[in-house]
Amino acid sequence: MTHLDIIRRWIRENAEAHDLSFAAWAKLAGLAPSTVQRVMAPDYPFVPSTRTLSALAAAINAPPPSLGEAVEPTQLAMFHLPIRYEVGAGIWRAVEDLDHALGTAPVLPEPAYAAFPQWLERVVTDSMDRDYPVGSLLHVVDATEIGYAPRSGDHVIIERTRRGGGLVERTVKEIQMTPRGPEFWPRSNNPRWSEPIRLAENGEEDDTIVEIKGLVLGSYRRR
Repeated sequence: MTHLDIIRRWIRENAEAHDLSFAAWAKLAGLAPSTVQRVMAPDYPFVPSTRTLSALAAAINAPPPSLGEAVEPTQLAMFHLPIRYEVGAGIWRAVEDLDHALGTAPVLPEPAYAAFPQWLERVVTDSMDRDYPVGSLLHVVDATEIGYAPRSGDHVIIERTRRGGGLVERTVKEIQMTPRGPEFWPRSNNPRWSEPIRLAENGEEDDTIVEIKGLVLGSYRRR
């Protein structure tokens, strides 16, 4: 039985024992609502980090799963990463339509983040076309899992949610740090995309919440 099998069994048994949905348990642990749901998906290849498992365990006052040894590094299909999202400004989707298996691409995982979830996102709009033309694949690592802190010049995946999390826009932006906090700028030749997004917008417009979801490690374009 693999580490991932053990973890899934632990999640399933504890969710049933505490009468919690996967989303409710994740929220109780201070994690994104989809965190547990992703792990339980049959085609999800990543082993959750010790930090995630500890948060889930603490939320229900239970010991974390016993794996015998430290959580093993993320196991990925050889030389391939999964394409999990389509990313682009101006496209709002229902949250349940956001994360899907979109195939794989021959991109190596970054060894420096081997113990953390890595994946690819396909660019579908021109809001960052100075760096990432439509069709580019972005190599991303989970920002929450690595404990990411914003830095000027970094490119990140951000999500804006509305209507209580029912609608989600997922987009890539460049960070610029300001005295008021980080701003997330498009780098586009399209004048439609010329204004930044700010974390300070949270709750100020249409119940919108802004979160950093991933750090972009690089990009790849198929021939």
